[in-house]
Amino acid sequence: MKLSMLSAPLLALALASAWTTSARAQEVVVTPPPEAAPAPAPAQGMSETVSGKGGPSRMLLTSGLVTFGLTYGAGVIVAGTSSLDADHRLFVPIVGPWTSLADRPDCGGATGRSCDTETANKVLLIADGIGQALGAFMVIDAFLNPETVTITRSHVSNLKPAFHIAPASIGVGGYGMLAAATF
Repeated sequence: MKLSMLSAPLLALALASAWTTSARAQEVVVTPPPEAAPAPAPAQGMSETVSGKGGPSRMLLTSGLVTFGLTYGAGVIVAGTSSLDADHRLFVPIVGPWTSLADRPDCGGATGRSCDTETANKVLLIADGIGQALGAFMVIDAFLNPETVTITRSHVSNLKPAFHIAPASIGVGGYGMLAAATF
C-alpha cells in the first residue's frame, strides 16, 4: 500500500516532466505572408495643422505704404506748388516736414501772412511729419514681425480594409495558417 501511494505522485511527476520536455521541443516558427500588409494610413477625414513664419505682415505693410504714400504725396504736392522756400523742404521724406516747420517765417507784420493761416499750416506740417514717420515705422515693423502662416492638410486614404490568410510554418515540420488584416 505504501508503494501505491508513492507511485501515484511519482507517475504524475514523470508525466509532467515528459510533457514539458516535449512542449519545449516544439518551437513555433511563423513565416510572414508572401505579401506584406501596407502601413496603416490616417483615417479618412483626419487633418493636420502646421504653423510657420511667412513673409512680411501684409496688413502692416499695406497700411504702412498707404499711410506713408498719402502723407508724403500731400507734402510733395505742397512743395511743388508753394512759392515759400521752407515748403520746398517737403520733397525730403520723413525729415522734410520738421525742417519746413523750423524754417517757417513769422506771421503778421511786414510779410502779411495771417497768424491763423500760419498756425493751421504748422499743425498740418506736424500731422504730415507724424504720418510719414508712422507709415515708415509700419513698413519696417512688417518685416520685423512676419505673419504666421497656418496650413491645414487633410488626409484622404485610398486604402480599403483588407484581410489576408497565408500558410505558415509552425515548429519542425508543422504547418498552419496566418491571418493579417488592415483597417
